[in-house]
Amino acid sequence: MSECLMFGMDCEARCMTSMTADEENICFLVGTNNIKNDKNQVNKLFMDPDASRLMSKCFRHPAGEVRAIAAHPTKSTIVATCTADFSSLGGTHSITIWNIEEDKRTLETVSRLPTEPVMSCLEWEPTSMRCATLTPFVPEIQLLDMENEPRIVQTMKIQLENEENEMFGVRWSPHFDGNMLGVTTGRTVMCMDSRTENEHLKVKDAHLHRTIAMDFNPNLQHVIATGGDDGYVRIWDTRRTSSAVMSLHPHAHWVWSVRFHPVHDQLLLTGGSDASVVLSCAQSVSSEQLKVFKDDDDEEEEEEDEDLVEKLQDGQLERIDEHEDSVYSCAWSSADPWSFASLSYDGRMILSNVSRKHKYALMQL
Repeated sequence: MSECLMFGMDCEARCMTSMTADEENICFLVGTNNIKNDKNQVNKLFMDPDASRLMSKCFRHPAGEVRAIAAHPTKSTIVATCTADFSSLGGTHSITIWNIEEDKRTLETVSRLPTEPVMSCLEWEPTSMRCATLTPFVPEIQLLDMENEPRIVQTMKIQLENEENEMFGVRWSPHFDGNMLGVTTGRTVMCMDSRTENEHLKVKDAHLHRTIAMDFNPNLQHVIATGGDDGYVRIWDTRRTSSAVMSLHPHAHWVWSVRFHPVHDQLLLTGGSDASVVLSCAQSVSSEQLKVFKDDDDEEEEEEDEDLVEKLQDGQLERIDEHEDSVYSCAWSSADPWSFASLSYDGRMILSNVSRKHKYALMQL
């Protein structure tokens, strides 16, 4: 495992996002959710100029707890949060767009949409600039136009197999021109087409009890990954959903976050309630699976090269056990493809790197 950098925040936190608009600096945004409203913050975490430690800029979040956070895809000073303020009877909830005033160390309200009940997920789609959001106990996905102010433009109803099933998360597909969403509910993961509002596909019983997290393969539009409360991570070919094409068991407890590498889709990053972060390899079902076509003249040279270069094998590559609480969020850096961050509930964020050995094996250097 490569060296990790660690930063501890003063409050509990469950949501984190990479600042996709900043392609030059390793930078993440973390929202806290302390029950005392005046303590909640949005923290901007970044590397110092010497790349030797994590630095933080804290911005007070005046709307209470941050239940979800999303960074603007092209503007590094704009961020949106799902808020929950319980300082008054019944509480107030909203989706709020903020402008980050770094000089003043404040969040300036750009616009606000009151919601009922509190929203627990927020995903910004870079093509259409829409946001998708949901709440656990209402079977629907709301799409918002975020151009000037958060405005609900579409509501997609979800057909649940069991009315008691919770809605856990929503994720935009990088394919289909920004019109496909994945949603996890109960033991099922399904994909919805926003153009028709119909179910595009469904994987039933993806996990033993609950399917909590999912992600789309960035290179193969028919491949998704899921994580469940059985500790398993499964990869599915959506053209044949009777069984998973790969099952990994990286965690001893619930899997809260699953993320494909944005370029090298054989790398899979996961975080779980066992306070661990695992980097796994799914080489055999990736877009870069080895297909070596040899002829007689090249066979000897190929064998010599194989002796010099270690090839990645399916399974666990690296494990980080530096967290002391449940890991709720993992994210790849937008600026450095080999860096990733993880966030645990106690407010600890850890920045890690893919080890040089695995990097070279991946790139066949």
